[in-house]
Amino acid sequence: MTNALPFQTRARTIDHLGREQIADVPTAVSELWKNAYDAYASDVALHIFDDTPPVAAILDNGHGMSYAQFVEKWLVVGTESKATNKVVAENLRKGLTERPKQGQKGIGRLSVAALGSTVLVLTKQEGEPMVACLIDWRLFENPYLFLHDVRLPIVELESFSSLANKYDEMADQLLENITGSAGPADRTARITAAWSTFDQLESAAQVELPTSAAIRLTCSQKQEIFRYISEWSVFEDESSSGTAMILLGINSSLQAWLPQNSAFNDDEKSAIKASLIRTLSGFSDPYTSDDDFLIDYKVVVHTRGDMQTVVRSEKDYGLEFLRSLEHSVEGKFDELGIFTGTIHAFGKDFGEVEIIPSSPPPVAPRERVGPFEICIGAFEGDVASSTHPADVYANIDERGDTHGGLYLYRDGLRVMPYGRPENDFFKIEERRTSKAGREFWSSRKLFGRIAITRSKNGNLRDKAGREGLIDNAASRAIQMLVIDLLKTTARRYFGGESPIRRELLPTIQAENSILAKKAKSAGNSQLRIFKNEVNRCMSSIDDANAELEEAEVILSKALEASDTEALWRLRTKIDRLIHWKSDLQLPPRPKNLGRFESSYRDYRNRFADFAERALAMKSTWTESTDRLQAKPPIDVVKSSFGSNQKSLVDRLAKWQKSITDILRSEISRIDTQIDSDRKEYYKAGAPLIEDVQAQRIPLTVALSELEEIRENYDNQFRDIYEPYYRSVLQLSEGIDLDGAFGYAGNRNETLEKKVEQIQGLAQIGISVEILSHELETLDRRLNAGLLALPATVRSTREYQQIDSARRELVERLRFLSQMQISAGDIKQQISGHDIGEYLKSFFDTVLENREVDLKISSEFSSAKFHEFPSRIYPVFINLVNNSIYWLAKERVKEIRLDARCGELFISDTGPGISEDDVSNLFELFFTRRVRGRGVGLYLCKQTLATGGHEIRYGTTVEEKILPGANFIIKLRDGFHV
Repeated sequence: MTNALPFQTRARTIDHLGREQIADVPTAVSELWKNAYDAYASDVALHIFDDTPPVAAILDNGHGMSYAQFVEKWLVVGTESKATNKVVAENLRKGLTERPKQGQKGIGRLSVAALGSTVLVLTKQEGEPMVACLIDWRLFENPYLFLHDVRLPIVELESFSSLANKYDEMADQLLENITGSAGPADRTARITAAWSTFDQLESAAQVELPTSAAIRLTCSQKQEIFRYISEWSVFEDESSSGTAMILLGINSSLQAWLPQNSAFNDDEKSAIKASLIRTLSGFSDPYTSDDDFLIDYKVVVHTRGDMQTVVRSEKDYGLEFLRSLEHSVEGKFDELGIFTGTIHAFGKDFGEVEIIPSSPPPVAPRERVGPFEICIGAFEGDVASSTHPADVYANIDERGDTHGGLYLYRDGLRVMPYGRPENDFFKIEERRTSKAGREFWSSRKLFGRIAITRSKNGNLRDKAGREGLIDNAASRAIQMLVIDLLKTTARRYFGGESPIRRELLPTIQAENSILAKKAKSAGNSQLRIFKNEVNRCMSSIDDANAELEEAEVILSKALEASDTEALWRLRTKIDRLIHWKSDLQLPPRPKNLGRFESSYRDYRNRFADFAERALAMKSTWTESTDRLQAKPPIDVVKSSFGSNQKSLVDRLAKWQKSITDILRSEISRIDTQIDSDRKEYYKAGAPLIEDVQAQRIPLTVALSELEEIRENYDNQFRDIYEPYYRSVLQLSEGIDLDGAFGYAGNRNETLEKKVEQIQGLAQIGISVEILSHELETLDRRLNAGLLALPATVRSTREYQQIDSARRELVERLRFLSQMQISAGDIKQQISGHDIGEYLKSFFDTVLENREVDLKISSEFSSAKFHEFPSRIYPVFINLVNNSIYWLAKERVKEIRLDARCGELFISDTGPGISEDDVSNLFELFFTRRVRGRGVGLYLCKQTLATGGHEIRYGTTVEEKILPGANFIIKLRDGFHV
């Protein structure tokens, strides 16, 4: 006879799957936060309370659970929703886009057992009663208890007011799992026997407090539940849904944050705290641009009525921070393991690069890695070799101690334990031990992440205990790809053996003198202040636009109804908007904003739109007030006068307060600093008096050392206080230091770029010189070679295409030779018709292929003047070539040449030039073109200037023939027809 029997499960299975599987406390917190993320929470927090005994709570504002969902899913181990990727209903997503699920095995919730022996779970779904469940995880430590005999108390609550009484009832019901008093007789017998046997086992092991007694003690204690959920958004009516877990009997690693804890010495406490900070500070990917995939998180410690946030999500340290570092690698790996991305070394952009792996990754379905992204930022190990100012370097270095490392993120949330100091999965520190200078990368000196997804990197799975990826072909392959990238970039760009370091480092070290640091610090301060102002104004522009839209609606209705009272009442709101426009203006703009340029332009465009609409509405209101005679003119003028007077007085008062506050603060700081400095000489020189009195040193030596000490301090104090005095003196004389710093910084930056790239320009000149001498010879040799081919070949269509391409190439190259004025070039009469024909011939194929319409007005064609052709034709070639480039994405593609009032116009229908770029347009190396050199317009200006001609960019309505770019050439002697 064959029997069919099921597995029988001991309660201890839950303990094996939960507490014993989790590597440590930070990992357990991370797992529970991931559950909050899967519940579409936007906020999640861990709170630790300094009570007796200590308590912790995990609070989120996710979609929560109904009673049925809690019973059928939360209390079911290994639920199917994670495995099947079942989509969360849209009404539960809280307005967020669909999130990829983080859980994989349906057991992450069990990690709560690693944080506390007992948990009260409170969960609320919108439109459903709140559900409460009390669980003591120590029940599952009994190896003699069957899982199906454990019964957990669950209740529905209509309000928080009944929670305290219900908690006592649930505690009594929880104790029934020890007594077995309320169940069938066979269950009672099993439970009684299980706890009797377990008590004897623990007694033999000399356990101080048996598990059953510990559970009884916890259930008998009163809990201040409302204190622990006081910051839960559901309790505060800020959210209609969420989950709270109140943890009793918390893990000693959580207690390490509390002052009365004596389980660890100071060093152990520091190590435990550092581990939690390093683990949870990077919980969500700070380098993603998708806000829907982010979650705000924090860890808060409550001690004696005080609250301290020890961990929080930091939005200021994202991609912008990473890209601001002097070294960075940013890009992605494809299916074949090929890296493509950008490299920055010592603050310089080395453009797009491609790195082929030394060994390609596996491509079999069960072994492949799949594509993934990577970004790394790093800084020098020595401030003297860094391009960062000393104060910035110190901040970065300090952050590296707590946040440094290369992290791994799956779908936006961190995969443990990568990035921790003890984990060297990518062998960064191992390679440094062999040759630190060559290998360059250091875990403490870099920030970054690798971004994988479940959909594209399905073979990269977590181990059961979340202590890393399962060791398989895919995990080994991603390890080798990243190691290969780190080694290659270190040798090519960053490390001691890279040619770039050998070339740039001496200059950087030389520039890091005291004066250079001060100048750079001033420039960085100006940039920082400007960024702060843009961010401040950006946060206000939406409010300004909202008020403007409201005022526009009121104005429209008032005009439609000819309601003069409503029109007059609107004057206060309109005046406020006009004054608001002044508040939203920015300080002087630094020349180089770097990656902040796009943010600034976005704000500038929004401000320009707001200002234009506000002024237009003010004009409409003024005209309508006069036309409808809403008030006598004298009343309108007096009202405007009073409003403007108040606005100016208020702004002056604001400036007065801000300035006097800073001055008072500075006076106090200077007084304190000088009081301290007064004592420095005494502390350093006084011991010499005792040495002379005790005859330990001769008088001459003492006097010499005293003078040396005085001179050293004199120099030190002079370097501090003399520049400070001169700066204050300049301010008192009305000198604009902000403008001076801006001018000096911009000027210095321009000169540095010119010096840096002048060799490239010289090389271009040399190439043109060689080309102009060799072009005809090379053309004859190429033509002779083609003619030497058999007649049968020369008669083919392919030969004709090659010969035509040769002729076109030679014609293009001849243009470069005209950039010089050769001895044979003579002045001659040039007409607009000649220029037009030359341009049509030169760009014939390009204009046709790109569907660009080159139009030449009759006024331009008939214009005539005398000049060297080599001064004129290259200028028009360059300008038309630029127009063709910028017209690529335009629907209407037109270039027009015209002549008016003695000036020549070159206009197009392209996007035009940003008003911020106009002042830099003709500077050497300034360009907005991808892979552009920034030489063409500079040469146009210089070439025309040698003949006394001028070129400018048209910005006024009168100067714009077409809506795009408009360049105007003013000939020295004009032109004639």
